Amino acid sequence: MLLGVLGGLGPLATVYFMDLLVKMTDADKDQEHIPTLVMNDAEIPDRTAFILGESNDSPLPKMKENARLLEKCGCNYIVIPCNTAHYFYDEVQSEVKVPIINILDETIKYARSEVRDIKKVGVLATEGTLESGSYKKYIEKYGLSEVVPEKEDAEALMQIIYGQVKAGKPVDIVTFNRIITNLAKRGSDVVVLGCTELSIINRDYELTKNNRFIVDSMEILARASIEKCGKKVRPL
Repeated sequence: MLLGVLGGLGPLATVYFMDLLVKMTDADKDQEHIPTLVMNDAEIPDRTAFILGESNDSPLPKMKENARLLEKCGCNYIVIPCNTAHYFYDEVQSEVKVPIINILDETIKYARSEVRDIKKVGVLATEGTLESGSYKKYIEKYGLSEVVPEKEDAEALMQIIYGQVKAGKPVDIVTFNRIITNLAKRGSDVVVLGCTELSIINRDYELTKNNRFIVDSMEILARASIEKCGKKVRPL
């Protein structure tokens, strides 16, 4: 099996996905890992800016081009380690015959199976993901309700994503934890880290290791990729 990674959205998230893929594969030697072809195209236009109408520069043409390239190179599956980019999932998938593993669907499916009596899912994501209703579509598919940050928290979250993680600056973890707590107070049975930059915070602070209430979409994407490529998952 050859796994194709349509990456660069952003580059740090792509590198983190690859790190997770290696760490989470139950392998005792190099040859037992998943052969992977990575297209780390950092020139793909910003997804959130386009979705919100702040830019006319669509990421879709380059995403389609990269998907076709990965398919041409013989990939059996493709992953896109970016939640916001899944706004374009159906259009990119229609461009290729190779299955694209859907991070949104896999994450909600996992949360529903792992969290007992789950009814409400809190989602932390970019403004583009939240405004487009990308997660809401899959949350409702599994009979659940979505809870999103209120205005002040949503603005603070965008600053953490763009002003801190993407900019390579220290994260305000106190504010981040407050945002999670506020979602819990509003009835969330689980909080999904629905932005791959937030998965970087999870890496640095080990949030999911200490709290099953938090689900990291990037970890779930790595898990699904490993299983679909015929390998066994090694718990982090």
